[in-house]
Amino acid sequence: MPFRKDTSILYYNPKPPTSWKQRKYFLYPVRMYRVVAPRLSSRKVNILEKAVLGMYRAGITEAIEISQHLDIGKDLTALILTQLTEQQYIDLRGNLTQRGKRILEDETWITQDAIAGFIFQDPWLGDLFPRFVEREEYVDTRLNDKGYPDLILGTTGKPNYLSAFLPQVKKTIERQPSPTEIIDAVHQHRRTLRNISSIKADDEDWVFERIPNLDRVSFIDEEPRDLWLATYIYVPEDFSSTDLWNVCDPFGLGDSPWLLRKLEKHRKDKTISGLESLISSMLNEQQKQVFQNFDEWFDLTSRNAEFKVANKLTSAIRGYSELFEYFVAVERAYIEATELTQSNPKRAVTKLEDISRNLQKAAECLFKIIRNDFPTKNLGKRLPESQKEVQSTLNAYAKNAGFYSPLPNKLLNFSKNDISRTANSGNGSLRSLILASLLATPDNTAHPLRLMAHKFPDLLANLDKLADIRNAGAHASGQDQIYELSEIEEYLNTVYRFAAETLQLSYQP
Repeated sequence: MPFRKDTSILYYNPKPPTSWKQRKYFLYPVRMYRVVAPRLSSRKVNILEKAVLGMYRAGITEAIEISQHLDIGKDLTALILTQLTEQQYIDLRGNLTQRGKRILEDETWITQDAIAGFIFQDPWLGDLFPRFVEREEYVDTRLNDKGYPDLILGTTGKPNYLSAFLPQVKKTIERQPSPTEIIDAVHQHRRTLRNISSIKADDEDWVFERIPNLDRVSFIDEEPRDLWLATYIYVPEDFSSTDLWNVCDPFGLGDSPWLLRKLEKHRKDKTISGLESLISSMLNEQQKQVFQNFDEWFDLTSRNAEFKVANKLTSAIRGYSELFEYFVAVERAYIEATELTQSNPKRAVTKLEDISRNLQKAAECLFKIIRNDFPTKNLGKRLPESQKEVQSTLNAYAKNAGFYSPLPNKLLNFSKNDISRTANSGNGSLRSLILASLLATPDNTAHPLRLMAHKFPDLLANLDKLADIRNAGAHASGQDQIYELSEIEEYLNTVYRFAAETLQLSYQP
């Protein structure tokens, strides 16, 4: 049997996004391949910035003259020149820098690059984890009294020995992944990282080929290594969670809906002995009762929720896995709230809170997706120091983009430092993400917010209300229903329209 008790264990520090009440480490079997896969590199400047740099290269450096040649406003030209100077493409004397010359040359063509790393195959099903890492990381272990491995975490002086669930691996599939599967795994991993935070290296954006060169995929080692991959199953501390239990992404990227579905299938098909007992033992008596009907809930409600999301935004939404999972959680909670409104109103309140929470997460995810194409790093410099002037500037940006102005008071209740932190990191509350994204609209006529403002000028105000209703739910006592299902529907429609416009998908309510 390839997967033994003494088989090495990969450990990439799995962490859940929420607090857990109980957890149990779980060792999932993987076949690890070392491969080389292609990626593309290109330096990104928008079309107007590139045109202005071209003017400078041709010796035309006056803002008025540039605006006349490019047929754009003088104010917009001045703003672009300021930005290009901040990015060090133009020096303070008005000359094109070496960096500016290089960006012009590099932007006219795209070069292929390759990267070596590791992919991971499920030996039971043969499919690849949607992950790609460049290094191996192992955890120290010891065999306990029962002969099973304990993980040795903590510090050298104060080790923490943690037991782990070790499944029996009998029947496996031995099949080398195809180049297409490898590129897809690399692509999905990169996309997940982009949704979590901005990825920058020397001002380069790494993007994948739309039609990849499969010949550039190669195996460094023809034979894979059989290993255990450490993660853990946990029961959320917040019992109002839509999920009774969850599983961490083994690579430290929050939860893993992909692995959760796999484990649920194993549990249902009874292909992992002891898995159901393990999960049941982690749940209290109330949860156990719900868990007895988990098959029906998971199969019917989840499938129905997935169908509704794909039907509303077309099946293309499945390509945005993190966003898709948030919308599925919304629809699943909506179905349950509808059923509970009459029979169990208090329980329905929790489902309404689930809907608003996941709607907000979906909206936050969309702003992070926008940030990939329209970076906000260092744009906090555009804001003045005075809080009153910050508010005035943000209102001007919103009005210029086409949104209703002035913006809601709570949306403007952020300092320059707060907005700058979110603009630089890509992480923050929904309101701070809105403001950071707004900073990128003045010089980007193709910015999604500018494009959708003409159709939905109340979008920012409605998202602000969503943040309000979400915060109200989070601080409610839980005794009274603070909003109705009909109110939630309004915000559900807002976020769906926001997704459709951002991703250029059709939307059928």
